[in-house]
Amino acid sequence: MTMTPGLRQALLAIIVAGVSLDTLVYGLVVPMLPQLGAEFEFGQTAAGVLLGSYAFGLCVATPLIGLGIRRWGYRVPLIAGIGGLALVLVLFLLAESFTAMVVARTLQGATSGATWTAGLAIIADQWPARERGRTMGLVMTGFAVGLMAGPPLGGFVSDWFGVAAAFVLPAMVAFALTVAAALVLVRLHPGHSVPHAHPGRLLADPGVIGLAIVVAAVAAVMGLLEPTLPLFLEQRFGSSAGTIGVLFGLIAMAFGLASPLAGHSADQWGAVATIRRGAAPLILILPLFALAPGAWWTAPLFIATGLFCALVLGPALPGLAARVDRHEGQSYAVAYAVFNLAFAVGLLIGPLAGAALAEQFGLMPTLLLTAALIAAGLPGLRRLGQIDGLAQGFTK
Repeated sequence: MTMTPGLRQALLAIIVAGVSLDTLVYGLVVPMLPQLGAEFEFGQTAAGVLLGSYAFGLCVATPLIGLGIRRWGYRVPLIAGIGGLALVLVLFLLAESFTAMVVARTLQGATSGATWTAGLAIIADQWPARERGRTMGLVMTGFAVGLMAGPPLGGFVSDWFGVAAAFVLPAMVAFALTVAAALVLVRLHPGHSVPHAHPGRLLADPGVIGLAIVVAAVAAVMGLLEPTLPLFLEQRFGSSAGTIGVLFGLIAMAFGLASPLAGHSADQWGAVATIRRGAAPLILILPLFALAPGAWWTAPLFIATGLFCALVLGPALPGLAARVDRHEGQSYAVAYAVFNLAFAVGLLIGPLAGAALAEQFGLMPTLLLTAALIAAGLPGLRRLGQIDGLAQGFTK
């Protein structure tokens, strides 16, 4: 059953707001790492554990959420994801130890899986194929707005009022958004359910597997920067949490501005062509962070990283929907559970590996190794582009 235009737009607003708030809370913690490390007495490796715990929660919860969507439809998981985030923010407010922060961060990952999987599956199910890239680009813009707002908010508020204060306003917004989501989703007809065909054929699709690897890789690159660059900036240049927050906000700003363009490019010219345009420049950009003579010299590098990561990640969303369309009776929820799982694996590996490598060998060797791994993956993108439906645009 097709949604009315009004319900579709209201639902899109809820999905974009839910994703944006989730990523805002995700980014709040990044500039606080030096403060949290001093307060709870942990180092760079433990910082990687704290950041990676979000991905662990996302990784564990996503398969269960996919099963829940197949059983109950979209409404319950989407409301549970947004409402669960409100409760998680209360846990952050009450946290008085490193362990409590890790628990809250893990539960946030679980709620994120519900919001992302249900939200993206609804869009793939209810929007025409020719509009998916642009619409999912708007979701990724919401993702980037949250990432852009989170680090500066966390940095400046924690500098002025303490760590706990940074979670107060997001908690209030989360409770209000939960009420709004319930009012919109109650209008979603029960007929908006998902197919129940066995997902084996979809999970074995080489295009789905290839796109999942791309998603995991870009998530790992983005996650690797989070525990390494804040401590590098603080130790090398004496940067405050506010300064670090602004710099990480730049990567999110660029990601947000580029995401609709990435979706449009995938619609017009194909997912893999757009992904290649984003991956290759990262090989040159990443090692330059370690050569910066001052904190603000990294600003153009943050912007460029956000731009090219958007070109890599954005096309995977309509690309996965296109693979579902080629398998009759398959569920978009399964495809976006795969997306979330791949993203979670990347976010889990990136911070842990990045923090451990940087602590052992330094920032430059860590970034050079990352660039080398990206270069090694470029031939795989050429093979991915040979899969029918991924080489051409989705409007064709």
